[in-house]
Amino acid sequence: MNRYILSLLFFVSLAFSPIYGQALTEISGFAPAYVGKEIELYQISDFITMREERIASSTVKADSSFSLVFNLDETRKLILKSGNNKASLFAAPSAKYEVLFQEKNKYDPYNPSGNFVEVIFYGLPKEDINYKILEFNRWNDEFVGRYYTKHNADSKYFVARLDTFKMNVESYYKADTNDRYFFYHRKYTIAKLDDLRFVGNRNQYEKYDFYIRSTPIYYQNEAYMEYIMHYYEKLMLRINADLNNKVYQGILKSSPRDVSKALSQEYTLSKQYKLREMIMLKTLSECFYDKDYPQTNILTILDSVSKGALYPENKIIAQNIRFRLTELSQGSRAPDFLLKDQGTDLTLQSFQKKYLYLFFVDPTSLDNMKQMNLLKPIYERYKDNFSFVMVYKDKPEVDFAKLKNELPWKVISTKETNSIFKSYNVVNYPYYVLIDPFGYVISAPALGPIPNGSYDTIDKLFFLIQKALKEGGNGSDR
Repeated sequence: MNRYILSLLFFVSLAFSPIYGQALTEISGFAPAYVGKEIELYQISDFITMREERIASSTVKADSSFSLVFNLDETRKLILKSGNNKASLFAAPSAKYEVLFQEKNKYDPYNPSGNFVEVIFYGLPKEDINYKILEFNRWNDEFVGRYYTKHNADSKYFVARLDTFKMNVESYYKADTNDRYFFYHRKYTIAKLDDLRFVGNRNQYEKYDFYIRSTPIYYQNEAYMEYIMHYYEKLMLRINADLNNKVYQGILKSSPRDVSKALSQEYTLSKQYKLREMIMLKTLSECFYDKDYPQTNILTILDSVSKGALYPENKIIAQNIRFRLTELSQGSRAPDFLLKDQGTDLTLQSFQKKYLYLFFVDPTSLDNMKQMNLLKPIYERYKDNFSFVMVYKDKPEVDFAKLKNELPWKVISTKETNSIFKSYNVVNYPYYVLIDPFGYVISAPALGPIPNGSYDTIDKLFFLIQKALKEGGNGSDR
């Protein structure tokens, strides 16, 4: 099944039409579990880095209703979020959707990176992209579940059934010629079936000729990009030694031109410069953590492409990859920040004598505040060696004085525009970061007081660090 969780609910027949006179798209509806909370909408900048951009936000009203109105240049996959919960859906330009945004299933474990929840559509017409994708995905999943078995994969039986399935799909959607997004979705969902192991499946070059060579790049189509990313995964391990060395020499020269020229000798990258440039960026990102490749040179190439690429989409991908490679990661330098604490400026350097446990919280979330209560005894055990700093976006409904009185650590309220949220890549709440006394990241996201899948909490890491400090005789002056 696809990663997004969507359901259809035909309770009411609601109008679905473009907003005439203006190029705006609207998602409205109800979110009973989020009354008084912010609900946000994000679009995916690119499907290589999966970096998200916020395009709209609203506060859920007392009657649980909300409305998000925004510009949309093309059909896109969007992410709807509130607190730590999120749902995905597709939206077309100038369309109107009415949905029910649900709460997390109480039986699902808490996921620090965000819990996927259901979004239910009201009155979704058959012509809508969400309806068509759901219908086709269900058909595709049923086919694979029924016919691709361990026994059938090595027989002509599956091949025959696959050919029949492809013909049935083509016949059923023969009249659907205007929806480019859905055409790509069908084509590359079926293309993934060729990646299954079965008698008579296409080899790599046949797949390239059939699915990639003559097909224009569709950067915002999820199925297409997933197929392309999988097809070119770990390219450096597949090309011959001579070509591999030419790419390496291009990296040593920090020359995107030389790297691209070398890759042009690979048959599957020889025809489309636009595709080759995109795959070059993906390949560089894979080489970045290989000790044989100089990271500084790779970053220089990414900088060059982000400024001088012939195609704006590849400029964005280069920028996003560079951000991903240099964002918070273990051992990287933590970004500096500026926070105001009752008139006093706080920066990263303000906490150099202790480990810094920096966490971003939504005080209007009951789940967030439950975690804060669980964090209190941990704070008491480790406050001598760790600075606890909580940051939240200033909201009129949050009583700062009351919050500061209830929590034992430093509480900072700051504007939503503060760069700390972007530089620390804060998307979900609560979000924890652990930084050492010298300003280097130990973990981001760090563990919180709630056990992860391995039943570990931040308490265990604090204990080990504090033990090492005591054994080293450095105490809190490290």
